[in-house]
Amino acid sequence: MNRQSCMYMLRDAREGIQRNIGAAAAAAVLIFVAMLIAGILLLGRFGVGDLLGYLESQVAMKLYVDPAADTKAIATILREKSFVQSAEIETKEQMLDRLAAFFTGREHLLVSFQESQIPDAIRLELRDKTQMKLVAEQLQAMNGITKVVYPQQFAETILHWSSELNRYGLGLLLGMAALAFGMVFIAMNLALYQRQQEIRVRLLLGANPWHVRGQFLFEGWLIGFVGSLPAALAVYALFSSILLPLQKSFPLVFHFSQGMVYEMMGGMAVAGSLVGLSASYVSTRKLIDHA
Repeated sequence: MNRQSCMYMLRDAREGIQRNIGAAAAAAVLIFVAMLIAGILLLGRFGVGDLLGYLESQVAMKLYVDPAADTKAIATILREKSFVQSAEIETKEQMLDRLAAFFTGREHLLVSFQESQIPDAIRLELRDKTQMKLVAEQLQAMNGITKVVYPQQFAETILHWSSELNRYGLGLLLGMAALAFGMVFIAMNLALYQRQQEIRVRLLLGANPWHVRGQFLFEGWLIGFVGSLPAALAVYALFSSILLPLQKSFPLVFHFSQGMVYEMMGGMAVAGSLVGLSASYVSTRKLIDHA
């Protein structure tokens, strides 16, 4: 295809879209929203995956001891268990010293914690992380232990809510994609009916139906691309402003990569373009074949 043909196609596409600017703009906005939802779901999936992987890799749990119990005696008993790697006592004072940096400028909150009845805790490290849940259930029934907290417990909660969000998010994504498909279909149908006489004349003069259809396919692709490109850029902005700082703050937990995001952006642009292209193909197939 030479430069003159490209310029003609671009000019014809611009004029065709301008004739139905309302429908074309609505379709582009719907594609933008659908691709943005897809991008946010993928970013969230990457972040949750890294967080779950980190939590699952942990082999330590924390046991809160009844104030009336002897913390040292319980720790001694636990150290004798075959599944225990180590057991360290953490007193109220030690915990507050460790958290003091988080209360800089808010010392009144630290004072309120100091005055509260925070129980002693035992930090327990297991030999086998796969036994974490079973051991936690056994220790919960042990005399003198009021509460057992372990990372996999949070992982299960995060996984549950992540699955729920993905389910509803996927439903919303499919709904928006279907609406976008419908709007591109309507925009192309309007363009076809407005130019029906022109199309028939071109076909009667011997024009290849695929060449005639190609112009409308290009318009549909252009609507999809225009809608998906800003969505890809918005997802990159979210990645740069939220996930990258998060990775810098917690490098052991999150492991994002620029290449991963670039691939996702490219996929979003391709997916949005395909929505527009497929809707345009469906709308032109019957009319041009029977023109």
